[in-house]
Amino acid sequence: MIDENGFIKPDAEETEHPDTSNTVEGYVAPEIPPTVQGYSAPLPPPQPARPSNPGRVLLVWGLIIGLLLGSVLGGILGNYVVMSNPGTFPWARTVSTTYPAGTSGSGTTIVTTEEQAIENAVKIASPAVVQINITSVSQNPFGFSSGQQEGLGSGFIITSDGYVLTNNHVVENATKITVMLKDGREFRGQVVGTDSTSDVAVVKISGTNLPTVQLGDSSTLTVGQKVIAIGNPYGLSQTVTTGVISALERNVQASQTETLVGVVQTDAAINPGNSGGPLVDLSGRVVGINTMIYQNAQGLGFSVSVNTARKVYDAIIKNGKVTWPALGIQGATLTTSIAEQYNLKASQGVYIVQITSGSGAQAAGLKAGDVITAIDDKPMTTIDGVLSYIRSRNVGDTVQVVVDRNGTTKTFSVTLKALSQ
Repeated sequence: MIDENGFIKPDAEETEHPDTSNTVEGYVAPEIPPTVQGYSAPLPPPQPARPSNPGRVLLVWGLIIGLLLGSVLGGILGNYVVMSNPGTFPWARTVSTTYPAGTSGSGTTIVTTEEQAIENAVKIASPAVVQINITSVSQNPFGFSSGQQEGLGSGFIITSDGYVLTNNHVVENATKITVMLKDGREFRGQVVGTDSTSDVAVVKISGTNLPTVQLGDSSTLTVGQKVIAIGNPYGLSQTVTTGVISALERNVQASQTETLVGVVQTDAAINPGNSGGPLVDLSGRVVGINTMIYQNAQGLGFSVSVNTARKVYDAIIKNGKVTWPALGIQGATLTTSIAEQYNLKASQGVYIVQITSGSGAQAAGLKAGDVITAIDDKPMTTIDGVLSYIRSRNVGDTVQVVVDRNGTTKTFSVTLKALSQ
């Protein structure tokens, strides 16, 4: 179509329907806005600065410091409560120990856990625990020598120049004694003295600055108290077992002729080879010498009390032997059946069965049939109690014995004489 000026003018239909032959069906190119050179998006308007708040900062720091202090003080207070009341908190059981002089913490009472106390006690005592190897001559039933036999036991050094305590039955009839220390050193041992009545022996080795263990006081022991046995059972050197004091002042028949008086009973494991080794408390002090067990029994071990061992040692060093005092009676703990059988008036005490000829009891006027009720104002209710008390005295001492004789109370002064062995 040509307009009035001679120019070609598109038809109306063409204007309404533009040519799309060079486009993809259904696609319309987006309209691109014009750009202006040098134009960029405007920056955000500046924000006003927040004013500082010193009080709020101090409050936050105060809370942090308060929490830290509270945690520390709470921990200290909680630990004090737990340690002060171990019975309420059994998982935090504590013990109080005073370590011997010459050791770390000597003379200081330390509250620590039971496990730590056991470890410390072993560290203190074990260097002085020795293995004793012996050679002896065996005899056949006809009394003739049938060769040599080997044996072993334990012991412990009590002086830095080499005095060793052990059991009499460990070194009895020994022809050669070898003492081996924890550090591997070996010494030839010589018997200084023995006592079959208490089953204690003193052996000497030649050495200087040897490790030692301190002797405690067995009179302060209590039933249930924790103790440690150290020794060489079956040759397994430096074996440690733990247990408690099961009973005190036991009188145990050690042989057909010997009765061990006033021994300590423990359930700490004791086996062949432990004989002569120490029973120590949680401070590392010796309270007994492990000496015997009941065959085929469990938890029935016995130790010579350290007070008895000390008495034997002192006597052997001073006199070369030890003599034990004796009252001079054979008796039995009074029972209802004994009282009824002999028509006795006393309800408890020790019934005298027989008086030993030539004894202090005979000289003082005691008689068979008397019932001992007290000695030196100490009530006596068992024969074990009488034997233990008399053994604690010395030959030549005089004791006051109170008896019930046919319902009448009488007191006798008895001079103790040496026990016949």
